[in-house]
Amino acid sequence: MILLLIVITVVVSALCFRQRDLFYRLALSPFQVVHSKQYYRLLTHMFVHGSWLHLIINMLVFYSFASEVWELFHSLADSGWVSVPTLHFLTLYLGGGVTAAVLGLPKQKDNPAALSVGASGGVASVIFASIFFDPWTPLYLFALVPIPGILLGVGYVVYSWRMAARNVNDHIDHRAHLYGAIFGFIYPLLMNPKLISFFLSAITDLPWF
Repeated sequence: MILLLIVITVVVSALCFRQRDLFYRLALSPFQVVHSKQYYRLLTHMFVHGSWLHLIINMLVFYSFASEVWELFHSLADSGWVSVPTLHFLTLYLGGGVTAAVLGLPKQKDNPAALSVGASGGVASVIFASIFFDPWTPLYLFALVPIPGILLGVGYVVYSWRMAARNVNDHIDHRAHLYGAIFGFIYPLLMNPKLISFFLSAITDLPWF
C-alpha cells in the first residue's frame, strides 16, 4: 500500500510537470472548491507537487515514517485494539491531507490566484502518529541533529503556527503542515480512545531513567 501510494504520486506529479493544464485542474484552489464546488481538489492536490525536489522530499519522508506506522497499526489490530488497519492507515494519510485542505479553505476562499499542491498535510499526519506512539525516539533535524520526537514535534507545531499566523509568502503551506500534524496526533484516539494509555505510558517512560 505504501509503495502504491508513492507510485501513484510520482506518476501523477510527473504528468503534471509536463502538462500544466492537468496541474491546474488537480491543484487545491480554495476559490474553485468553495465557489465552483470542485471538492475533488481537496484530495487530488496531494498527488501533485511543485517540483521534483518537493516530490522527492515528501515521498522519502513519507516512506521513512509510513513503514513504521503501517507495522504499528497492524500490530494493534493483531492485539485487538483496532480493526481494519489498512483502512486506518489510508484514513490517517489521506484524511490528514484532506482535513488540512478543508481547514485552510476559509483563509483563501476568495482568492482566485491561491493554489496549493503536495502531500505535506498527509505526511505530517503520519509523522505525528508515529510521535504519538513513540515520543522519545530521536528524529533528526536537518538529518544531522537528533532530537526526541515529542520535542521536535512541539517545535514544528509552534513554528508552523507562527509562520501561518504571519502569512509569510515563502511558497510553503504552513497551515497544511500544522493541521496535518494535529490530525495525525489525535487520529489514534479516533481509532480507539483507549490508545491514550499508549501515549501516557510512553511519555512517562523518560529516556534518561
